[in-house]
Parts: sequence; structure tokens; C-alpha cells
Amino acid sequence: MRRGVLVAILTASGLVDGCGVGVNLDKSEEAAELRKQDEQWSAAAARNDLEATLSFYADDAVVLPGNAPIAADKQAIREVWAGMLGPGTAVSWKVTKAEVAKSGELGYLYGTYELTMKDPKGGPPEKDKGKLVEIWKKQSDGKWKCIVDTYNSDLAPPSAVSGASK
Repeated sequence: MRRGVLVAILTASGLVDGCGVGVNLDKSEEAAELRKQDEQWSAAAARNDLEATLSFYADDAVVLPGNAPIAADKQAIREVWAGMLGPGTAVSWKVTKAEVAKSGELGYLYGTYELTMKDPKGGPPEKDKGKLVEIWKKQSDGKWKCIVDTYNSDLAPPSAVSGASK
């Protein structure tokens, strides 16, 4: 009889844990870890370190840059970043909010960015600021990686600016 009760208790607790009920997940700790990872990512980009910057993406990540097509593979993502990093550029971002899903498998962050790029024609540097959203997924090794990255400018599109000056 005792064995039957023990089996029933173990089975019930396994079912409860399998449903996500009773899982002891500290979401605030996980959100703090996401923030930490994102700060390291921003620092890598600020150093213009392309390889370190790309290392924060999952293998199946996508980037949705403003005014450009979706970068849906590693090479396209590399090209997006290669265009933003290098001599005469400065990029950084800050997270405003980080949250982790109840399951602990997905998290998101949003915040603001600043980008300065040298004008190839020798004029004053081009400055941009805007907002970003990142979706992160905990990988099988327990590390967080970005799976969706999107950002867009707070500035008016160039056509709107030139049209307004007429």
C-alpha cells in the first residue's frame, strides 16, 4: 500500500511540474540575466566587434531592420551589422524593460538606441536614435540567445524631412 501511495504522489508531482504549475522559477532573476546579456551585447557593438556582436544571436534568429528587408539567415544578419559597425561609427542601446515568460523559455526586452555614422561624403556624422524590441529564447545549454531583433528610428524618414523643407 505504501508503495502505491508513493507512486501516486510521484506521478502527480510529475504531472503538476509537467504542466508548469509548481515550477519554482525566479522570473526577476531571469530578467536580470537577460538585462546583463543585453548590456554585454551593447558593449560588444560599441567596441565595433562584429563577431562578438553576432554571437548573441541564436542560429535561427531573424533581424527586422528599419527600412530594409528581413535578415533571415546568418549571412544577412552579418551584412546588417557589418554596415553599422566599423571606423567612424558608434552604436549603443539601453533596455527600458525586460520580462520573462512564466515558462522561463522566452523573454523580451525593449528600450532605446543611439547610432552615429561617419558621412561617406565627408559631411557631419549622421546621427540616429530610436527604439528596439528583442525576443530571447533560452537554449538547450541554458544560455539566452536573441531570436528576433527589431529596431526603428524616432527620426522622420528622409523623404518626409526633404518634403517638409520645400
